[in-house]
Amino acid sequence: MESNQDSTALAQQVQALAATVEELTRQNQEMKLRLQQEENRSKDNMEDEGNSHRRILECPVPTKFRLPQFEPFDELKDPQDHLNTFKTTLGLQQPPNEILCRSFPTTLKEATREWFTKLPISSIDNFEQLSNTFLRHFIGGQRLKRPADHLLTIKQGEKETLRSYVKCFTRETLEVDEADDKVQLMTFKAGLRSRDLMASLTKNPPKTVAKMLLKAQKYINAKDAIATIKDVEKPGDKGRDNDEHRGQKQDRPNHRISDGSRRKDEKNP
Repeated sequence: MESNQDSTALAQQVQALAATVEELTRQNQEMKLRLQQEENRSKDNMEDEGNSHRRILECPVPTKFRLPQFEPFDELKDPQDHLNTFKTTLGLQQPPNEILCRSFPTTLKEATREWFTKLPISSIDNFEQLSNTFLRHFIGGQRLKRPADHLLTIKQGEKETLRSYVKCFTRETLEVDEADDKVQLMTFKAGLRSRDLMASLTKNPPKTVAKMLLKAQKYINAKDAIATIKDVEKPGDKGRDNDEHRGQKQDRPNHRISDGSRRKDEKNP
């Protein structure tokens, strides 16, 4: 009786062990299959990346394509603003995706260009991927916006030209957070030293910054025109006028001498 029970238990153990071995064998085969699939997929991806890299480098530049001049990007500037400017400007020409990838690095300088050169080979497959990589890396370098009262610190220097002041004020407005036209108009006049322009702005106050800058540009153009006229005048003109004036003075005594001699001759025939 006991012998039969032992045989039955042993048979069950052997059966369970055989099932375990079979399951392990199946799992091992599935693992090998997955590894093979991963290896094949990795090779395909490498080939695709290599093809993408070659496609970007070998893409011919359109004959009518012209790369506009951009202010080079550094780590202190807003990366989103730089990217938007690049996309908007080049979008007018509708260049291929590959040309965008090749053109964008030319707008970088110093450390930012060095960052690009250190990107892994074939890591950029398209311009969207390049854009996302660029933003993720440089998004922390965005400069904080200044308060609106910062514009009150912009003053035209005693010897500073109107052109220089307008350029400086316009540049600083880009650094200010939410400065409306009213604030910009007030702060521009507060720092202005040009009496003629100030009188014009007071007499006919513009309602928008655009109109104010347009009026300022007219005064700048007028000053440039006056300066050009002065430069065109020949330096010898004034000297020639003086010479003619001196010549007239020299002629007068001769006439008086001749008249006196004529009168003496008449008295002493």
